[in-house]
Amino acid sequence: MKRKKKRSKTEGGVKLPFDNKMGKNQKAIKVLQRLFDAGYGTEKEIASMTMDEMLMLPGVNVADLCMISELQKIIKANKVISYLSGRIETKDEPKGAEEHGAT
Repeated sequence: MKRKKKRSKTEGGVKLPFDNKMGKNQKAIKVLQRLFDAGYGTEKEIASMTMDEMLMLPGVNVADLCMISELQKIIKANKVISYLSGRIETKDEPKGAEEHGAT
């Protein structure tokens, strides 16, 4: 039997944009899968989850709650694909004084 050769991420193609941030994105994907398994299959259902509903998820931990909260914000901003691809940051950066008109 011949074994298939494993293909590296960069061999034969362009590196995917989410490869650099795979750790964070993998966590988001895992949390999304848990939400799907629990019956939350649409953006509307996930965005409208209450804290009580989140806490009722089997095996939920604080990191999962933070990720669900982050996903809710991303869903409400219609930026799910951008978030998962790593093209947007989730933390709001403080605006500089010049943006507020101060001199």
